[in-house]
Amino acid sequence: MQNENAVVLGAGFAGLLTAGVLTNFYRRVTVVDRDPAPGEYRRGVPQGRHAHNLLPAGARVVDEIFPGLVDEMSADGAVVADVLSDYRFYLGGKELPRVPVGAHSVHATRPFYERHLRRRLVAQDGLRMELGTDVVGLIGDDRRITGVRILPQEPSSSEETLHADLVVDAMGRGSRTPVWLEQLGFERPAEQRVNVDVAYASRLVRLPPQHDRALLIGGDVKANGRGLLLLAVEDGQHVLTVTGTGPAARPPTDEAGFAEFVAAAAPDDVVSALKTAEALSDIVAYRFPATRWRRYDQLAGLPDGLVVVGDALCSLSPVNAQGLTVAALEARALRDTLSAGRRDVAANFFAQATRILTAPWGMADEPGQPANLIQKMQGAMMSRLMAAAATTPTVAAQLIRVLALLDPPSKLLRPAVLGRALCRLRESGED
Repeated sequence: MQNENAVVLGAGFAGLLTAGVLTNFYRRVTVVDRDPAPGEYRRGVPQGRHAHNLLPAGARVVDEIFPGLVDEMSADGAVVADVLSDYRFYLGGKELPRVPVGAHSVHATRPFYERHLRRRLVAQDGLRMELGTDVVGLIGDDRRITGVRILPQEPSSSEETLHADLVVDAMGRGSRTPVWLEQLGFERPAEQRVNVDVAYASRLVRLPPQHDRALLIGGDVKANGRGLLLLAVEDGQHVLTVTGTGPAARPPTDEAGFAEFVAAAAPDDVVSALKTAEALSDIVAYRFPATRWRRYDQLAGLPDGLVVVGDALCSLSPVNAQGLTVAALEARALRDTLSAGRRDVAANFFAQATRILTAPWGMADEPGQPANLIQKMQGAMMSRLMAAAATTPTVAAQLIRVLALLDPPSKLLRPAVLGRALCRLRESGED
């Protein structure tokens, strides 16, 4: 049985994928976005020009919602890579063994992902796109949200109301839903924040075809606070993104400064290859000051009829490249929630979303802040696991499966993993 109307606010990755879920449950699904037309890089996605990685767990969900889409993206140029054997992966300055994990990520530019999602979505019955339209507020009664107020950007346009059985906010970090709830007399959600102070600089380059599909440097190789991500994407391109944590390590955007930063972060052979690479775009910067989780799950008077997904719910540190995948997992959680029944959709969804977010949220570190005893113990264990991963394929594979959101962190505590890690460190004299 289908309900009548659902409205999705935001036509980015999270919004498009969630709308794909809703077409199976609602007769009409309307997607509203302020960008007037789909473009290469949308104004509403300031991080869009930087490296994006759809991890294996996210790729599986995309194929569940739009069957065969990963193969379509691959045929159109997206790069599919095993998350360890096809990666040159450094953690804490040490390269991990390249052993197969048996799970594949999908590399592409942000517009590529969204273009393919949008093409599948608009073919669904009952789908309507309201582009070039601002969302100005929610409407509702004392128990539930019943629609949204919108304002087309054309001259002389007037405010309109879209009534809905379900409203989904996928408007990213700039979401105003907390304010709109307060205006309707509801409580606004509390926010958890972790200051990460990460800055980015990125550009598209063309490297020789035989170059690695992926190079990921987390932590330091030659200099503290600097990282690098080099991903093969469609059209024979690579996205080169360098990262710096803290004011002293912010990547510059001038040619000389950018090259110097890359040289301080990357292995020598990569630096040499990049010196001869063809630059395909300007260098663009982006700064991410803090992660933020809006705790809708903790609201005592949570109205039904409203769901929040993607960065509008929880914006994770881009360093871990988990944002697209978490958005996909949330879309699947909404599908499972609606499949179970139409009562208390909001509360049931946010409970599932909390279980999804707990692990990736715990992977964010706050630079320069003192850790409590539990955090110190967790940090010490993770340091040992990372060190052991450089020489122990079993540990490396399990660590990457956790970072890629394939397995929960508890898998790192299995005797087969933790025991081998501690044994290898004792043998090497590092513990």
